[in-house]
Amino acid sequence: MHDATQAACVDYPRAGITRLTLARGVQMNTLTWDMLDALMNAFQQLRRDPPRALILTGEGRAFCGGAHLKYFTDPASDLAGNPARARDPYVRRILEVFNALQHLPCPTIAAINGHALGGGMELAIACDFRLMSRASRMGQPEVRLGLTPGGNGIQQLVRLIGRPRALDLLLSGDSIDAETALDYGLISSAHEPEALEQAALTFAARFLLCGPEAVAITKRAVLRAEDAAHAEADEIALDAVFDAFSTEESREGVRAFVEKRRPSFAVSGDEA
Repeated sequence: MHDATQAACVDYPRAGITRLTLARGVQMNTLTWDMLDALMNAFQQLRRDPPRALILTGEGRAFCGGAHLKYFTDPASDLAGNPARARDPYVRRILEVFNALQHLPCPTIAAINGHALGGGMELAIACDFRLMSRASRMGQPEVRLGLTPGGNGIQQLVRLIGRPRALDLLLSGDSIDAETALDYGLISSAHEPEALEQAALTFAARFLLCGPEAVAITKRAVLRAEDAAHAEADEIALDAVFDAFSTEESREGVRAFVEKRRPSFAVSGDEA
């Protein structure tokens, strides 16, 4: 196991909301082994004890600078000059970490405070939602280095923004600013740098009004139905309805509606 000490830090800006900050700003928050271990450890803990919403952001000038390219040039690295080792275990580990993030049972929000390039953009698109600083840029520059994205850019960008725009980003290596990302539908909103933190908290706070079990069930169904045939997707949705109706949370929600009051979906650590 690599030393993951302080590669990523957790804090709780509001009851029910967890914030995970990539904390190696001096390294542009690149995906070193210890950063990957820190993220995976955090995601595994969050899966066991999910918050109502997770905000993911970066320290310093970068959200995440992507792959740690020195691994591919340092003669002391076992990845240098070794395509098989570069793929397995390194890029495969990146993909595993991003998949763990994507399948968390709570809403996940990337607060893109700085550049999100290569694997950094892929980390952002592994989240459910993205808010972006107007001082930031996103892009997949791998082809300009003679490489190709491996974290999830090839798999996810087409789904998020359609084939023509995805191919334009993937094949040109161009980066885009926040306004372009907003136009593409890649982010939910663009903000001045000093306003991003509060905007992310405000965005996340909306999920405090929702039943956390219902949110988890719905998110799981969306991920399952995304690649399913129409008939199978219908069954996935019906299974989600059954699962939701089976919870005490649903009974409380319906009672609250009939009684014209706000439902109590409080969980440990939440505000009353």
